[in-house]
Amino acid sequence: MNREMKKIISNIIWTPVSISVIAIAVLTGCQDFLSEEDPSNLTPESFYTIPDHAEAALAAVYADTRFIGDGAGIFSSNWQLLEAPTGTSTTETAQNSDLNNLYGLIYDGRTGHIINWWNGLYKVIAQANMVLDKVPAITPMDEAQKTKILGEARFLRAWAYFYAVRLWGNIPLITDPQTAASENFRPSPSPQEAVYQVIVDDLKAAEAAGLPWMDVSGRVSQAAVKSQLAKVYLTMAGFPLSLGNEYYQMAAQKSAEVIEYANANPNLINLFPTYGDLHDAMLLS
Repeated sequence: MNREMKKIISNIIWTPVSISVIAIAVLTGCQDFLSEEDPSNLTPESFYTIPDHAEAALAAVYADTRFIGDGAGIFSSNWQLLEAPTGTSTTETAQNSDLNNLYGLIYDGRTGHIINWWNGLYKVIAQANMVLDKVPAITPMDEAQKTKILGEARFLRAWAYFYAVRLWGNIPLITDPQTAASENFRPSPSPQEAVYQVIVDDLKAAEAAGLPWMDVSGRVSQAAVKSQLAKVYLTMAGFPLSLGNEYYQMAAQKSAEVIEYANANPNLINLFPTYGDLHDAMLLS
């Protein structure tokens, strides 16, 4: 410390006010110095910035579809929600009360399988909504890659809504990312017609996304999109929408597109010769 600095310090009148002012200045300076953003703390605003982020976000949507095979308590899995109430299967354990309720047709909104399916499907929808909302703004990014990712995300959202609308009828229709601060955080159920319109729009967008006819990795393919669209049209033709012959014809047309491509490319798509072959154990082995 030089002589001039010592002189300045010695002339300071150390009052409580001056000490407070100096303390505040020091603390403020330290606070600014220590204010840093954690580069590893990813948020929706900081994450969707490069093409790899788009691929990772889409992978998260795929991963969330696995809830179907997850456990639903002792000796049970979520997929049994679709089978137990039909009367075509049974259980030998009788140790899972939720599963017993499914078999006894006395299940309700408190049944574990119902809760798991509701949460599972809407998680897929939420993840897909994030991809569809954030990925379009990523630059630079190959447009073909971007279109493909968005097409796959729309297929997966349609896949989830198709299950949900068949299970519960009028359901909340959410097509944008939601947070606790969202204005419509608790949306009311939408008519089934509106839900099916979103499903069809999503599948048509996926169909136009330039997807390969088959994908050995298991990702969404053109064959999967057209087959799903045929199934959706077939469902819309009957109860409860009962849209009739036009939709039966549309379902037949989409099915024919897959069948014709399979016939022309037997090494790429292996279809069973007849519907009955689906239940032939020898062919399935």
